[in-house]
Amino acid sequence: MDVVGSDMRPVGVVRNVRDNDFRIDIPMQRDLYAPFDAVQNVTDDRVILNIPADQVRDMNWSKPSLMG
Repeated sequence: MDVVGSDMRPVGVVRNVRDNDFRIDIPMQRDLYAPFDAVQNVTDDRVILNIPADQVRDMNWSKPSLMG
């Protein structure tokens, strides 16, 4: 499932879903672990984040949450 920012620009692809976050596979970069509260909406084919795509790397999502 594709992941896009609030500006509808591509971010990556959902790799797996955990209890408190989901792993985003980003081409040619390290994967990120986005918390569910960063999700604005989910449609049939994409997850829409509540921040623009160009701000995703500025978030502290490089490690999974301790709660899994």
